[in-house]
Amino acid sequence: MLTGTNLEYTKQYNLRIVHEVIRLYGPLSRADVARRTQLTGQTISNLVRELIDSGLVYEAERRSEGRGAPSVALALNPDGAYAVGLDLDRDHLTGVLVDLAGEVRQRLFFEIDGATPDEALEMMAGAVDTLIERQGLSRSQVWGAGVGVPGPMHPAPDGNGYVVKPKAFPGWHNVPLDRLLQERVRLPVILENNATAAAIGERWYGMGREIRTFFYIYFGSGLGGGLIIRGEPFEGRSGNAGEIGYLPTMLAGDMDTNGDSPHVGLHFTLSRLYRALREMGEEVHAPEDLERLLDAQHPRLVAWMDDAADHLAGLVMAVEYLLDPDAIFFGGRLPARVLQGLMDRVATQVPARRIGGKEVAPDLVLATAGVDAGALGVATIPLYRFFNPAAHVLMKPARKPQMRLKAPLAMLG
Repeated sequence: MLTGTNLEYTKQYNLRIVHEVIRLYGPLSRADVARRTQLTGQTISNLVRELIDSGLVYEAERRSEGRGAPSVALALNPDGAYAVGLDLDRDHLTGVLVDLAGEVRQRLFFEIDGATPDEALEMMAGAVDTLIERQGLSRSQVWGAGVGVPGPMHPAPDGNGYVVKPKAFPGWHNVPLDRLLQERVRLPVILENNATAAAIGERWYGMGREIRTFFYIYFGSGLGGGLIIRGEPFEGRSGNAGEIGYLPTMLAGDMDTNGDSPHVGLHFTLSRLYRALREMGEEVHAPEDLERLLDAQHPRLVAWMDDAADHLAGLVMAVEYLLDPDAIFFGGRLPARVLQGLMDRVATQVPARRIGGKEVAPDLVLATAGVDAGALGVATIPLYRFFNPAAHVLMKPARKPQMRLKAPLAMLG
């Protein structure tokens, strides 16, 4: 169905555009904002007033711009909105509270060894309460919570959101995690594949701000991927677009697939690597422990990185030829030096695999969020969805689009 727009929806879009310009390039004068957006001075004045009244933007210092009275600079108010991010995986739960500028104000980290749905919900609800209380915030100042889990996800049977049944979590089967958590924390909860969430975070706050189309290779307890096309996340029909870890592959006969069809992600399962290293006398329980072994050039870790890079090179080539993105990011839970080592190995392999005459290739880029990429990514999502000047804001939806300038508890009604 084709839908039109009207002035009401255009205003919502322009409001987001002005906010985004100030977020990216501020402090700016009203005249600067008008030049960058090509909106009239009167329109800018009206939109800026609404943003100021909402506490999202404030008037900063006065600055001289040649002749005439100094102009008032506009800046993003970091305290204008907050969001919580929860990254759940088999071995950990990470929680962060971020402000509107993307700064982490509070952080929690728990090591776990699998968790039932009830155990996970209890931990996540407690984490949300603790993060908000530590910052001294009211619920109305927190615009939502993003939750990241490994795939796969599936549309809920009632068509409202998603249900999850991560293969890494025994006993989980079509759990409506967002709905159950929302009932407990009294905040809007958005569920997302953690790889797509990390890609959104990179787009909103990291190097992806300058890159419109990219693929994000995410290293968690296994391997995942997220896709940004023309500045927007592409989730696919079921919310699982980019799940490169489930691509079928030929595996060594001695690799246990736990009854699953052989898939490339099994080469990246960290629990298998930890087990192999412990059998060699190394105490390894978390990604951070790998840095020490990398310094020593431990033969088992080096062999794992070589094998991983060989498979990654094939995946990178598939992404390159299928999507032709501007860049491919390497990020996630692995330490930056391990990611860099994998990326360097891939970079040495892919040129020889390309067909002759191909002159343009995506850049390989180290992601900027570090080991908290998943948590930061999902924390970004509530703010991203409310502020991102996406084209769909101009379309007439079933409900009136808003920037959610009022307390988010109203969204639960």
